[in-house]
Amino acid sequence: MTYEPEAPRYRAETDKPVHHLTVADACGEPMGYLWANDEDDAAGWCLRPAGDRTGFSEGLEWSAKLNTAKARGLLPTAALAELARGSDPRRVSHVVPGSLTTAPSLASLTELARVVTEADNRRLLAQLDCENADAWRELREALAGLTDEDHVVRWSEGGQQPDGTWRMSHPLHSERLRRLVRALSAVGAVTPAYLWQDNPPPAVPADGRLSPADAVRAATAVVRGERFSDGTIAQAAQSGLLDAVAESLCAWYEAVADGPRDDP
Repeated sequence: MTYEPEAPRYRAETDKPVHHLTVADACGEPMGYLWANDEDDAAGWCLRPAGDRTGFSEGLEWSAKLNTAKARGLLPTAALAELARGSDPRRVSHVVPGSLTTAPSLASLTELARVVTEADNRRLLAQLDCENADAWRELREALAGLTDEDHVVRWSEGGQQPDGTWRMSHPLHSERLRRLVRALSAVGAVTPAYLWQDNPPPAVPADGRLSPADAVRAATAVVRGERFSDGTIAQAAQSGLLDAVAESLCAWYEAVADGPRDDP
């Protein structure tokens, strides 16, 4: 059996300053950054975690273009210049003209990519279903119906069973808690528009209040996270995060039901 040699690629890491270009969507909102450092022969794609899932697929395409440039022997910064010249603003994503600049490190560029914009907040709030009054009523009633007992989730007994089989322990959510979780999904607060796996886990702010957009982020991270890690919902219930999420969303709906709906 013969093996094809691996195609040449730029290095994926550098601790030196990086030149970078902003890549935006058709609306002009930043999706991520193309970066390069000639000294370390490094270049790559830096996703904006606050953006949407389009950044993943577009990032793969931009990374493939960088690989093609490497195969042709271009220096990393020369590859950036070529991509900027050939970018088409009519495509799903394009290089923002005149956006070439320098960051002191790849780590600092990564931090820049984590900055949340007003457009990010508006995009998440647009996922909420303002027309479904029944779902919002259900959310309000589910929140009002929670008791102290619902916030302390018990777990099933795990370990070896009498028949010799082994059973994993799992959280036993009350019906009232399950009702609240279902209502969060029904109003649109659990959405694929938020990249929860690429962002820090949500927490209750010191003042106990969440902005509506952060409530959507937290709802998505908690409900989707339960599929990968049992106890995510239980922890959010005990910490008060679920209450803060529901309270924020209900207040937002009451405020915008008869008026503007794009306040972040």
